[in-house]
Amino acid sequence: MAENAQPLDPDTCTEIVVNHTPFPDKSRGPDQLLKDLGILGDTEVELHKGGIIRDLRDRGLHIDGSDISSGPAVSVGDCAASVCANAS
Repeated sequence: MAENAQPLDPDTCTEIVVNHTPFPDKSRGPDQLLKDLGILGDTEVELHKGGIIRDLRDRGLHIDGSDISSGPAVSVGDCAASVCANAS
């Protein structure tokens, strides 16, 4: 983790994941599937991961896109957990 990195906690990771979906205002909790927030296919997944990567970079952190679990059948909580576990 970089010296100036902001710490991550599960709530922050969830917020990051939701904020980079097409419909963050439809968020209902960690058990909700990303498809309900507009992550429907490969294009949305790549945009979602890219937004998460940029957000983490702005916080002084790094994550490889392949370490982010994103897709229509992935829950918000599982995606957030992958972000928390793999950001450094």
